[in-house]
Parts: sequence; C-alpha cells; structure tokens
Amino acid sequence: MSLRETMLEREQIANRRKHWVRAVTACNSRCVFCLDMDTPRNVFLPVDEVKAELRRGRAELDADKVIISGGEASLHPDFPALIRYGRSIGYDRVQTVTNGWNFAERSFYRSCMAAGLGEITFSLHGHTAKLHDRLTRHHGSFARLMKGMIRAIRDPRGPIVNVDVVINKQNVGVLDRIIELCISVGVTEFDLLHVIPQSEAFRNREALFYDVREHMDVLHRVFRLNRHPRLVIWTNRFPISYLEGLEDLIQDPHKMLDEVNGRRFQVRRYLDTGEPLDCRQPDRCVHCFIEPFCTTMDRTIATQHAGGFEVWQGRSTAGADPGELPFGCTRWGQTAATWDDVQWPSSGGLELTGMAPEPLPQALPVPVRMIADHPDQLTAWLCEPLPALVEVEVVLSQQTAPWLLANRPVLSPLLERLRIHQPSHTKMAQAATQDVRDPGAFFTRLGLPVRVSGLPACLAPGAAVVPPIARLSPSLFDSSSGRLDPMALSEHHIEQEYRAKSERCRDCVVTNACDGIHVNMIRDQGLSLARPLSQFPGEHPPSGIRIALGATAQPPADSLPGFAPPEAPPRDPLSIIAEKMDARREARRTARKAMLAEAKREAETSAGEG
Repeated sequence: MSLRETMLEREQIANRRKHWVRAVTACNSRCVFCLDMDTPRNVFLPVDEVKAELRRGRAELDADKVIISGGEASLHPDFPALIRYGRSIGYDRVQTVTNGWNFAERSFYRSCMAAGLGEITFSLHGHTAKLHDRLTRHHGSFARLMKGMIRAIRDPRGPIVNVDVVINKQNVGVLDRIIELCISVGVTEFDLLHVIPQSEAFRNREALFYDVREHMDVLHRVFRLNRHPRLVIWTNRFPISYLEGLEDLIQDPHKMLDEVNGRRFQVRRYLDTGEPLDCRQPDRCVHCFIEPFCTTMDRTIATQHAGGFEVWQGRSTAGADPGELPFGCTRWGQTAATWDDVQWPSSGGLELTGMAPEPLPQALPVPVRMIADHPDQLTAWLCEPLPALVEVEVVLSQQTAPWLLANRPVLSPLLERLRIHQPSHTKMAQAATQDVRDPGAFFTRLGLPVRVSGLPACLAPGAAVVPPIARLSPSLFDSSSGRLDPMALSEHHIEQEYRAKSERCRDCVVTNACDGIHVNMIRDQGLSLARPLSQFPGEHPPSGIRIALGATAQPPADSLPGFAPPEAPPRDPLSIIAEKMDARREARRTARKAMLAEAKREAETSAGEG
C-alpha cells in the first residue's frame, strides 16, 4: 500500500462518526497538564443525563462509536452500566480514556469487559514511576496503570489497547523510551498529544512548554515508527509546521469539531454577548491548537460588522426576490442549470454556479459572475465575446488546468474580468483527486498576471494574488437565533480557512500577510510546496486580524434580519449541575448546624431544669 493510500485509509478511520460523552469531572489524579482543572470539579453526572447524551450521539450524530470520558470516567459508580447501555442502543464500540487506576483491579476490569467495553486508551506520561507519578501527582499511578494495561493486553478476548502521551518539557527528551516500554509489553498504537495552554497546563507552563525545534530528533524518530507495519502513531494538536516530511501524521482537521464542541457553550456565549472565551490571552493563544478557528470566528464577525460580505449563497422560496441582503452582500449566489432556473433580483448582482456550458446571453439585466468548474463551460463562455455585465471565476482543478494552459491566447484579453480560484476541500481524498499537482509549477507555465485567490503568493508566481470573494451562507447561522452557529462555523473553518505553513516560511518576506496553504493540500502534496519568497513585487493583500498576534475580542454581530437578539446564551449543563451540588451540600451543612444547635439548646435546658 502506497503512503497516499495509507493516508486515505487513516482519514477514513479518523472520520468515523464518534461521540464524546462526559460521565464525571472527578479524577483521582492531579496531572500538572490537566486541561479540565477549571471546569466544575468532582461532578458525577446523573445516570439519566449521561444516557440522554449517549442517545443524542446515536440520534443526532449517527455515531457508531462512543468515548465515555471524564475526568476519570471509571470513577462513576455506574460506569459498567453506562458501557452496557451504550452497546444496547447501537454503538458498536465503546471506548474510554483512563489513568488505569481502577483497571488494576481484576473484578473491575472483568465487569467492564462483561459490559462490552471495546477499547481502552491508557494515559502514560513517563517510562518510570518517578516521572509518571510526578506528572500525574498521584503516587503509585504508574504501577497501577502498567498492571491494568498488561492485564488488558494479555486478555485473549480483551479490548483494543492503545496509549496516549502528553508530550511536554519533562518527558519529551525520553519520549522514545516511553514508547519503547509500551512496545515491550505489546502496545502497538499511540496517540501523542502536544501540550496546549489550557487550565493547569498554562499555570505550569514554565515546567511544561518546550521548544519543539530543540527536540526534533527524538520527535521525528518516534513519529517515523508510523512507517513500521505493526505500529500506528497518531499526533494530537501537534503543530503542522514541524511535520514536513511526515505529513501523514498531520492530525485530521475534523478533530477541530471535537475541540469546538467541548467549548461550545463558551463559543455560544461569545457569539451572543461578546464575552471572550475564558482562555483568551495573547501569551496563551500563540500556543493554542484552536487559535486558527477562533481567528476564523473573529474574522467572520468583523466582516459582518464592516458589511464586508459580497455574496449571499441562498435561494429564496417560491421565486421571491430576496430583498436587501445581509451584512453588505451585493450579489445573490445561486446554483442553477439553465437561465430559466435563475431567480432574478430587483437590484444588485448574481453569482451562478452549475450552469450548463451554453453561450451566454449578450443582454443581462444585472451583473453576473459565472463560476466555471468544467472545461466545457470555459469553451462556451470564454471562446465567444464575453457579455459586458459578465465576469468569470475559474475553479482551478485537474480538469480545468489543462484547458487554461492550452488557451492562454484566449485568456490574455480577459484578465480584467477573470480570476482563478484554488478551492479547498473538506477531506484529503477530495484534494487528491481534484487539486492540480504543484500549483506553483502550473502558474509558472501559465505565465499570465491573472488574479488568483485561495493560494499563497509562492504557489502563484507571476499572478496577482487577491483575497477570495467574501461569501456568506445561511447554513452558518443558527435557525432559532439567527446568530452564527458554533459547529457550522467550525465546519466552515475546516473546509475553507484551515491553513498552515512550513517552519521555513518564517523567512518569507510576506509571512505576516499570508495564512499559508490549506491543510488538505498540505496533507496531500506536502509542506515542500511552500517556497519562501526573498522578495515580492508590489503589496501582498493582508490576511486579516489574527488572535495570536493580539487582536482584540469582537463585539457580537447582529442576528440575521427577521430574528430578535437572543435573550441569553445557553448555560453549560456542568455549571448547572455543580451549582445544584453546591446547593445540596450547603443545605446539608445548614441542616447539620441546625441539628447541633437544637441538641445544644436541649442539653442546656435539661441542665437548667436539673
């Protein structure tokens, strides 16, 4: 199997529909890098609520795999029952991530296996008890984890067993020894997590954060184990720029959905009220895996405020005129096969996708942008005189690129009304079948100063790099509030905005204005595509605000027309449960005090009567 075939297979595995369900926030370890220390602690979610969330994963997400997590999920008194319930409602695999403490007990392990636990991820952070226990701040945790893990590995009918390691300053230098220990007892699959600036990890940053460049030898030595036929290595939140030559280890971008989902109540609060995420601090954001998503979110809000969108990508019902378009849009984007299918606005312009490759009418009532993604459309529209109110955007692909090279004389007179756009794709499989191999070489051969969007300047030599057209889809908005929807926005980020650079890009003259290459083009063709520029004629268009560079938080944007502003953002259920638990504890304390006071009064009364 070729490397690309292996990567496509890994993409299918990574995109299996799965659902994370938290059972507790309690944990019997106190890891120095814990990401959950700022959540309400010691919450044991009621069984009915956990079961409801398990059902939601099946009904709404169509997930067939569930990860019951914490805190330390195995502390939940009904943990085996929750596993059994998950299996009973249709999950074909139930997984947990654990510190292994309870799995050291044979009876507990057997009860979980009998309930149907199919996969255990053991969190091991050191190759010795001294290192692991120091990082977990739980004496004896290494010995119990190893006991539980070896028991599961040696069980002939046992679960899938893998190990995750949080890579940090204290263990990065011995990462190979940690992996060697695991391999020696039979572990073949590893998830290597890069420490990120959340919660306890940020408070202990001096002891945990490290310069990746200083440890590239050991990191790449371990990462290359993924090429071994018996071993599987996954990276988690690891910076893409350091994986040149190892692009098969770039984490599937859809992991961002899990990250945003875990913070969805904070994100919802920010979108509704403008209250920043709790973690928003410049010296944290620069290290954060989800900073690119937060930047996409802020750029979208800022464009709403500025009325800077151009195309509203939504058809109206029953052929109605859409009226005034939101957030500055001046064109109505439609998908139509023929001119008879087009809905004409009373003002503004149109952008048409999917039109048949037929000659264009010379007289049109409004300005029209035609989107061409097939050579037959290019022949029909560009080889005849282009109507006065028409411009064309060519979607660059393996289909359209040969036509463009073969028809350079046709393109030259049309440059003012022509642009070429490099699309981005949700999955690497799409990029592999549609993207031109080495866009930089293509534009060198084309040799025209055509406007180009969707690519960094180094991949469009000789062209005029311009910002992509600002398009806005109704699918980005919550159907009940008319505000941006966190999960829809995260999917938009993955498909359109998720970009990265090589470490070599630090030396490029336009690096501060460039967002890089889309992640799925990188995964498909490699970071070697990036060719840092030593000079750049003219001015490079700015990429926009960037949170890692200190951009301030945005005030909330208006809802879509026709929607009232939300009254209040939904509250995190964990906070509500924690408040109820605190109230019950306070009620018990008050009752005990009252009982003691009453007993004291009775005693004093008895003594006085005597």
